[in-house]
Amino acid sequence: MSIIGPDGTAVRQAPGSLLQALIALLSQPMVYGVFIPGVTMVNALVGMSLPMLMTPTVFGEYALASTLFQYGLIFDSGISQLADRWIPPALAQQRFEDAEALGQRLMWVRIYIGGLVFTLASIALVALAAEGQLPFDLWPGLLSACAGILYMIALGPGIIYRARSARRNYAFAIGTLGLGLSIARPAGLVAGGLTGTFLALAVWYLAFVCLFHWRMPARLALRPSASAAVSYILQGLPFAATAFGWAFYVTANRWFASQLMDPVDFGHFAFSANIYSLLIGAIGGLSAFYYPRIVGRIASEDRFALSWKITSDFSKLTALVGAIMAIGIVLTPTLLAWIYPQYVHSASTARVLLAGVPAMVIVSWLLPISLSSGRRPWIDGLLLYPAATAILYFAIRLMVHHFGEVGVAASSIVSALPLVAMLLFQLRHAHIVTTSAALLLFGASLSVTIGLLGLVWVIL
Repeated sequence: MSIIGPDGTAVRQAPGSLLQALIALLSQPMVYGVFIPGVTMVNALVGMSLPMLMTPTVFGEYALASTLFQYGLIFDSGISQLADRWIPPALAQQRFEDAEALGQRLMWVRIYIGGLVFTLASIALVALAAEGQLPFDLWPGLLSACAGILYMIALGPGIIYRARSARRNYAFAIGTLGLGLSIARPAGLVAGGLTGTFLALAVWYLAFVCLFHWRMPARLALRPSASAAVSYILQGLPFAATAFGWAFYVTANRWFASQLMDPVDFGHFAFSANIYSLLIGAIGGLSAFYYPRIVGRIASEDRFALSWKITSDFSKLTALVGAIMAIGIVLTPTLLAWIYPQYVHSASTARVLLAGVPAMVIVSWLLPISLSSGRRPWIDGLLLYPAATAILYFAIRLMVHHFGEVGVAASSIVSALPLVAMLLFQLRHAHIVTTSAALLLFGASLSVTIGLLGLVWVIL
């Protein structure tokens, strides 16, 4: 077999050259650059298709159980952020052995954390189930937590690739793990219901724990001592608190609402909240292709140097997401009747939540900038997101009795706008955006949100 060479002549392929050609193709930045966003979008589409396979009541249980998977996935005690902060400077100073050893120790710490967290989560879930306090069966909960923690451990080599700027390896590691949500999750649901869903995910991520750690083994000789591991965990806690605070905040409306609504009504709300969080996750995930360049420039340029660029970029992002949400608000009843006929009663709730997406996307894009360049990471972890969650809780308690599901949805917006303001204030304190730029960006977010709510009001 032959191929056409660069000079137009036929060239005989050597054995194995097809594989080499495939590797060369996958090594192209354009190819691996679109892999993660492509998988993210496919996952969002699959996530939006899952309600078609469940009744509202069952979907409500799934929506709550799946949050344990999300929490386990990000529960690494900030180790990924430590890798991003420590490994690149070591490589820049050509301290390659130090960078290698540091990466090894951080992978070991993730394994320690995974074992500890799953043990504690299992004890808590079993205790809650014994008291009749779990809103879902025990096995789906245990398997969901297990799958998320296995995902986190499998991600260990991936964060080392990212810190080393091995973009191709990072893209395919993260993308392959993400494919579990597109392949294993629906297959497990069809084969075994809720238990099957999370069992399939756990098996998928266990397989990739073995594969990725076989390719980048955690060497015993570089295993950190218990005291060193505790030191790493303590240093990463501010970042972990922020990441977990954000993840819990995005899903907290489900937990709060589940205590105040009957299972059928909650299932309808959970359907809308699922679309809300999927949109935020899918659009927010694209920030991975934006913030590394911005963070690098922030570190090398004068304070406030990128203020207006950030404001311009984020204003355009807000306007674009707002336009997409406006179309979604108009088409919601038609799409529900066509795709999700069993959830047509969720139209009003879905429309209100769509109005809150632009503000939440802004937060999801600003969060990694704040984590990487902010001066007070504990403020994010212990003040910003807990404060927003508290606002959400009291708003839901107040509004659910007067407006039902729509009130719960509106509460998400009531808490999102203060969160945008608090995060912008934090970035202003870090000398990343100026006061006027922060006010302009908040004004853009507020204006788009009010405009979308006005559209919802007119249509309703």
